[in-house]
Amino acid sequence: MSTAFHPQTDGQMEQLNQMIETYLQAFVGKEQDDWVRLLPMAEFTYNNSTTTGNGMSPFYANYGFHPAAMNPTSTEPLNPASQVYAHWMHAVHDEFRKGLEEAQERMRRYTDPARKEPPAYQVGDMVMLNGRNIKTHHPTKKLDHKNHGPFQIDKTASPLTVRLGLPRKWKIHNVFHVSLLEPYRTSEHRAPPDPSKVLPEADDI
Repeated sequence: MSTAFHPQTDGQMEQLNQMIETYLQAFVGKEQDDWVRLLPMAEFTYNNSTTTGNGMSPFYANYGFHPAAMNPTSTEPLNPASQVYAHWMHAVHDEFRKGLEEAQERMRRYTDPARKEPPAYQVGDMVMLNGRNIKTHHPTKKLDHKNHGPFQIDKTASPLTVRLGLPRKWKIHNVFHVSLLEPYRTSEHRAPPDPSKVLPEADDI
C-alpha cells in the first residue's frame, strides 16, 4: 500500500524490475534483441510464482486459481511445431521460477534480520509526525522542529500504515508509514498542544 513520503514503496517496483532483468539476462540472445519476446513469459512466471510474503501467487490472489498454461491440450495440435514451442516455454518458465525463488530467498536473508516489529498503534493514539518532508516558513531546516504534532490516528489501514487527522490546510496525503511516526509522550512540565493549532505557519503543499 502506497503511503506519503515512503520511497520504499517505489523501491519495491524497482526491485521487481531488477528481478525481471535477471531472468532476461539468462535467456536473451547474444545480440540482446529478443528480450521483448521473452518479457511476457518472464511476467507470466513472476505472476504465477508463490511469494514468501503471503504464500500464494499474484494470479491466485487475484483470480482464485492457477492458470493452466502448462497442462497438455486434450486435442491434437494442428501445428506440430507448437508442441516444441510449448516444451520450450515450459523449460523457460521453470528457470524463471527458480530464479525468482532464489532472489526472494536472498532478499529475505538480507532484509529480515535488520527488521523490527512495528509499533502496535491503535485508533485514537496520539503520535508525532517526522518533519523531514514537511515544508514550513522557518528560514533553515536544520533549526526547524524535527517532529510535528501530536496528531490523532483516525484509522489503521494496515499494521504498517495509519491515517492521521492532519490540519485541513496541509494539502498532503494523510496516510503515513509507521517509520515516520513516534508515540506522543506527555510531560508534567508542559501542557499538551492543541492539535488543531499545530504548525500554523505550514505551507500549503
